[in-house]
Amino acid sequence: MSQSGSEKENEKEIEKKEIQQDEEKEKEKEKDLKTTKNEEENEKEKENTKKKVTDNPETLLKKLETIKQFACAIIFDKKGKIIASTVKTKSKEIKAYLTAFDSYDVTVGNGFVLNGSHYIVYRFYDTLIYGRNGKAGEGPGICLHKFTRTSDDKELFALITYEYPVLSSRAIPILQKFCKEL
Repeated sequence: MSQSGSEKENEKEIEKKEIQQDEEKEKEKEKDLKTTKNEEENEKEKENTKKKVTDNPETLLKKLETIKQFACAIIFDKKGKIIASTVKTKSKEIKAYLTAFDSYDVTVGNGFVLNGSHYIVYRFYDTLIYGRNGKAGEGPGICLHKFTRTSDDKELFALITYEYPVLSSRAIPILQKFCKEL
């Protein structure tokens, strides 16, 4: 039984189509692979850019200065090294904040001191301590936030003050969001 010419042509056509389909599938796989690689490269680039921005004290300072709700802001590491600050302060004062989360009694009892001003501490949580200098609605507020920077898992502290009409209920969420994005 020999195949007729038209049957052979049909088989060749079918084989040709199968080859074309296989080639198209290979091209699609290559395209998907390139897209995946590009996406991975873009993610790495974003991470590197994010790390560069938050590691650069000048850039970090500029970002802090754009937050109008903060009267002053200081970012420092667990050794007390100031990374960025919108205000000059004494290193002795900063060092006192490093142990603030160690003891509720000591921290609430002593309060906070920043640039010679004493603040009464009235809230103490795992990563937040805050208080005020003077009467509510009049004196400036203060908040210390302990956080871990996502780009490198480095433990940092952020200290802010804020002045009326900005209240803790407004300033603290802004601070937490800022720190979360570092």
